[in-house]
Amino acid sequence: MKRFRPNVCAVVADDQESKVLVFRRVDQVLGENRWQFPQGGLDNGELPEQGLLRELKEEIGTDDVQIIRKAPQTISYEFPQAILEALQQSAPEKTGFDGQEQHWFLVRLNQGDTAIHFDHQPQEFDAFRWVTPQEALALVVDFKRSAYLEGLSMLGLVEK
Repeated sequence: MKRFRPNVCAVVADDQESKVLVFRRVDQVLGENRWQFPQGGLDNGELPEQGLLRELKEEIGTDDVQIIRKAPQTISYEFPQAILEALQQSAPEKTGFDGQEQHWFLVRLNQGDTAIHFDHQPQEFDAFRWVTPQEALALVVDFKRSAYLEGLSMLGLVEK
């Protein structure tokens, strides 16, 4: 039976929900396609909303957001074998899982993107940019693309 790590994913949108923020990972685990949404595992006993705010603070330096919507169900994806092997080397605490089961949230930054910073440790991202939801789909690593399509669709940002 497959084991999925409980996880959250944050889609940061502009006021019109026409653009979203993608962030470039510092590490090279994903190769060239290092752009993604902020995401991370839930701690034991942590509610998804709590994990969302903690992950945003850890990854982009701010949790000053308004939650606009939450996807009605979780979305799962499996790690390719090469990613599983890379995780064993770089993040052994994430091993033992075949993939992630994510709670997807649409959020808006209360103070705009000027609140974003990457001066915390460990640093996960080093850049961000505003793109359309369709562009985000093209930028994400292949094995996450169907989950991103499902999440963006559930949040009302793209049509499947």
